[in-house]
Amino acid sequence: MSLPREPRQKMINMMYLVLTALLALNVSAEILNAFKTVNKSLETTNVTVSNSTDVIIKSLEDKLADPRNAEKAKIWYPKAQEVQKLSKDVYSYIQDIKNDIIKQGGGDVYSHKFKADNLDIATRMMVDKKKGIELKKRLEEFKKNVLAIDPDMGKAFANTLPISTEVPKTQSSSNNTFERAYFHMVPTVAALTVLSKFQNDIKTSENKLVEWCHNQVGAVVVRFNHYVGFAATDKSYVMPGEEMKISAGIGAFSDQALPTVTIDGTNEQLNGDGVALRTVKASSGLGKHSVTVNIKYTDLDGNLKSVDKTIEYMVGQSTASIALDKMNVLYIGVDNPITVSASGAGDDRISLSITGGGGPAPIKQGNGKYIVRVNSVTDDCWINVNVDGKSGSRNQFRVRTVPEAQAYVGGQPSGTQVNAGAFKAQPGVAAGIKNFPFQLNYEVVSYTFTCDTDDDIVSIPVTGALFQGPVKRAIDQNVKPGRMVTIENIKVRNPDGRIASVPAVFYYIN
Repeated sequence: MSLPREPRQKMINMMYLVLTALLALNVSAEILNAFKTVNKSLETTNVTVSNSTDVIIKSLEDKLADPRNAEKAKIWYPKAQEVQKLSKDVYSYIQDIKNDIIKQGGGDVYSHKFKADNLDIATRMMVDKKKGIELKKRLEEFKKNVLAIDPDMGKAFANTLPISTEVPKTQSSSNNTFERAYFHMVPTVAALTVLSKFQNDIKTSENKLVEWCHNQVGAVVVRFNHYVGFAATDKSYVMPGEEMKISAGIGAFSDQALPTVTIDGTNEQLNGDGVALRTVKASSGLGKHSVTVNIKYTDLDGNLKSVDKTIEYMVGQSTASIALDKMNVLYIGVDNPITVSASGAGDDRISLSITGGGGPAPIKQGNGKYIVRVNSVTDDCWINVNVDGKSGSRNQFRVRTVPEAQAYVGGQPSGTQVNAGAFKAQPGVAAGIKNFPFQLNYEVVSYTFTCDTDDDIVSIPVTGALFQGPVKRAIDQNVKPGRMVTIENIKVRNPDGRIASVPAVFYYIN
């Protein structure tokens, strides 16, 4: 299996031009961030190359068990294993150096948070303590030992193996040794990037040599042994009647050749289905945005492939409409039903709040249905629609008290002519609001009953709403045709608990 050929020397030369510029103490954040990006890319590539090598080794093991290839595989499989062992030793040695640099930079090896601009740590470790000299020796020994595993393999890669310990040119005449050229007075992040580059050289060399061993037996074969069904839609939010596309199928992969997935430059772990999952926070800006995805995998012939995808999404402002179901104002002391509809957000993502009007948060009753309660008169009551906890849109409403209640007897308004027998049959005084959409309960607390008599006028104060006791006797005795009945000083308890006075009522008896 062949790896993509890259202009490695150009990349390395460019790296050292930047390293030379970093000798100044004032290292810009932009340059440090650039090295972090290069280092992360190298580490991701190392994982990809390592996975590719594992696929080749697995294919060699399969050929070892195949009688048709077993004889050749017995010769080349141990040699490939020896390459892997030598590679692992020097790779781990370099990784230990990187971990020490990170720790001395005040960080830990898991979070990779450290003093990226420190110029002393790499100098002290690699130059003063001579670890740079030891690193050069280990790299040269690795190259010598792997080329000695097999004479033919040694000849094939004598001049092409990507392991070089030559001293790069620098502007400083004092940096004329391997360790000083690479590590003297460079920031920790630059030193880590150089070490990752050497690890990449090791992994690339290992892959080329293991592949060469395999090719002496036969072609690499990848066998898919995991299958996962998938289904997706081209949009997650649609309008009524709008079309959407659904795609479904089967994906296959080998657990010996897992792909590597990078999302927005970050390598992601795969779950049991071979899928990388990442939660991405949408951009705060409105309009079209995108997320880049790179997938590297090994095909059935053992070749390393790379696929780039761009996932686009649109960020929009949620707009909502709020409708009062019964009246065009909110009333104090009653349950005001409202209906909320929002574009760009499902009902499960919506919540409401209220400012002005003095009420609590609206109470959800069902899809898009809420109850609003208010307790103070204002023209500036705002109902706010929040989507996923963030402010969306808002609507302004007026808050008013419920209209004044009217008293009545037998459902008849004041000034009506009432039959004497019909009046005597009534149980008492009631109160309410005619033609009002809300069903409200008003309780008559007290009133004064006044009526003509044969000689004078009788006036009786009553507690409660009923015609009983003295007032009932007065009605039976004095309510006759041609007389007038007046009910005044009426007090009622409103639905909100307040006691209020309502206008007097009178009736002509016929």
